[in-house]
Amino acid sequence: MRAASSGSVAKRPILAVVRGWSPFIGLLLAYEVMRDLASFVGLPPHNLGSLDRALFDGQQPTILLQAAIGRFADADLIEDLASLVYAAHFLLPVVVGVWLWRRDRHTFTVFGLALLILCGLAFGTYVLAPTIPPWLADPASVQHLVAVAVQRSRLPDALVWLYSHHDYNLYAAFPSLHAGFPAVAAMIAVRRSRRVAGLLALWAVVVWVVVVYLGEHYVVDVVGGIAYAAIAVAIASVVANRMRGRRTWQSHSLGSRGGGSPNS
Repeated sequence: MRAASSGSVAKRPILAVVRGWSPFIGLLLAYEVMRDLASFVGLPPHNLGSLDRALFDGQQPTILLQAAIGRFADADLIEDLASLVYAAHFLLPVVVGVWLWRRDRHTFTVFGLALLILCGLAFGTYVLAPTIPPWLADPASVQHLVAVAVQRSRLPDALVWLYSHHDYNLYAAFPSLHAGFPAVAAMIAVRRSRRVAGLLALWAVVVWVVVVYLGEHYVVDVVGGIAYAAIAVAIASVVANRMRGRRTWQSHSLGSRGGGSPNS
């Protein structure tokens, strides 16, 4: 009996890790499903560039940023750094997730659910209303700077080839998950540390500027990502609180039953 009890206790931390990190696993699986589903549906993509021009008096921020930074002597370095920021897309949720896992499991749950809900909302949009990134919509005026940086890098030829031929959804500009992920991280982190939340908010602003500069997203894509993030955090907070309330009620219920007398 003692051996069986010890085995049960040993399994609990493993089950807690699996249960806690399941949203991140679901996140990766959702990406794969979204890519295949979007290709299968095959709806015509939309170009939201006109919305950016309407917001900025006929100007397109991506073109303005690329032209302004292109005048710098170290423009290549800026492109490379911006591309690294862009590539850190999946690293941020993992780092923040580990931090929250160690500090506050409930807040970690909210964070994981918020990311999953954000991706669910975004994937639905990608399938039903696909949109084109600036570099693909207007290749004559907008440079695809990430591709330029990769080709200029000293990465092994195999990695450069892999990037050039990798399979991903080209028509998933709105909403920008690059904008949404750091927004979710900052919104959730404020519950544990204002200092960390401030740093994450600063990082979010950097990412927002970077994705527009690189030609990966319009400003409206970024605004959409932030809006979707706020909605996802709100929904995740309600769901997580209800889950915690249910667990608390079940714990009290089992405790009261265990504390009763045998004859009751």
